[in-house]
Amino acid sequence: MAERDEEPTAFSVVVNGQIELAEIQGSKSGYCKFLVTHGEDWQVLDGLEEGVTHLSKRAPGVDTSFVWNFPINVAYRSTNIFGWPQVVLSVYDVDNLGRDVILGYGSAHIPSAPGTYNLKIRLYKPLASSLLQHLTSWISRVQPEFVDPKFPTQTEGREVVRAQSSGHAIVTVNVMTRVSGHNLFACGVTRGL
Repeated sequence: MAERDEEPTAFSVVVNGQIELAEIQGSKSGYCKFLVTHGEDWQVLDGLEEGVTHLSKRAPGVDTSFVWNFPINVAYRSTNIFGWPQVVLSVYDVDNLGRDVILGYGSAHIPSAPGTYNLKIRLYKPLASSLLQHLTSWISRVQPEFVDPKFPTQTEGREVVRAQSSGHAIVTVNVMTRVSGHNLFACGVTRGL
């Protein structure tokens, strides 16, 4: 049995929840590709780090949201907080030719404290960087998009990206943490124990 004065050598983070919805003006349908990124010291214990929701059509009327309620469930173990997990969303629609059209990208860090959180993730889509690219995009009806889906979480190269706000997504997560050598998972209910 570990002594109380002994320093913990690792910790675990469990994230479960759901990608609830996205609100994007001017679109009638959409689906979401998501992934959870993390640093090199993080090891996946259980769950899936990426997935694709179903295509959701918005209800007739003034409601502009696509409802997915798609589950997220992943558990990590790490020895270093560097590279804390982030959820990355890429929201797409399908055009009349069956092509995927980007509606917006967004990312947010998973909260580091145990509890239940409603994350409002702002979505944006890249714009053509030159008049020629804009004209080519308009003629081909193919909008600019990132080659790497993890790009919204990276800092290098973002300062030169032109982007336009396109809406937001709501992600609900429950975060639990555990430090090695302790038997109790810390969560919003047991935090005061």
